[in-house]
Amino acid sequence: MCRVLIPLLLSGLLFSCAKQTTRVSYPEKFEGLTQLVLASETKTMVFTDTTVQKVLGIKISSAQVKVTSSVTFDFYLDFDKDDYTMKYSASGDTLKFTAPPLRVKKPVINSTTVSYPEKSFLINEQDKAVRKLEKLTDEFMDEGEELLKKGYVKEKCREMLRKYLLDLGKKSGYPVKTVIITFQEIAA
Repeated sequence: MCRVLIPLLLSGLLFSCAKQTTRVSYPEKFEGLTQLVLASETKTMVFTDTTVQKVLGIKISSAQVKVTSSVTFDFYLDFDKDDYTMKYSASGDTLKFTAPPLRVKKPVINSTTVSYPEKSFLINEQDKAVRKLEKLTDEFMDEGEELLKKGYVKEKCREMLRKYLLDLGKKSGYPVKTVIITFQEIAA
């Protein structure tokens, strides 16, 4: 992934070596250029699902399934779906980078434990647990979207991208000292 991204960004750096402000825009899609993961966050997610059986409105039985999962959320830029722009200052030491929108990948469930705090002979807790586990990744997707709205996640991504672009500038011998990053918003 980085081997594809580096030549594309280097070409942007090379095109801007003139002593004037240069704007490079890549609205087209590049073959092989896909995603750049900037940050990850692992959280422990716990929830309890209660099933109540009633007959004629009277509770006759209930059971609980408690699920505890370690979930990792990856935050990334998608160069396959989105474009970006680079604009250099006249001296070439400042890069303004309008990055694609930050996105969250489908969460990875590292481990899950299931327990049954309340059991019932009338309710099949294992069946309820299996159905819950089948939908687990989709349920956690909302949590990833909420994390993406948090300022610290965006700042973590901004800092990682800044370091990446500064390092790229150093490797190419370009005098970039300051990188100003603006993330685009996802179109609704």
